[in-house]
Amino acid sequence: MSKSTMMLFLLVFSSCNYANIANDILLSRTSAQKTQILSGIINAAGGACSPLESFYQGVDRNDAAYWNILCANGQSYVIQIANDAAATTTIIQCSAMKSLGTQCFKRFGY
Repeated sequence: MSKSTMMLFLLVFSSCNYANIANDILLSRTSAQKTQILSGIINAAGGACSPLESFYQGVDRNDAAYWNILCANGQSYVIQIANDAAATTTIIQCSAMKSLGTQCFKRFGY
């Protein structure tokens, strides 16, 4: 993904307000685009991710969205996209989530 494409996507994310519009935009993209965007978020945060697969886990009761990304180096992450005006993202390694009793690449079932 080019830097200009990533910057445009982040600009759209940062201008979203309610109903997790950032997640809605991501859901509207092709599978390949979703995977590239999510790996771009990891890379922009200083990680190294050549993407292999992405997975949508769902949303929580606060309408925060959860996406998983598997990277070629064997690392996998969960990316939370908050339902706020900044579309704040939180990145956690799936190995850390597993230690908390939560699995990546599995849909929420509450």
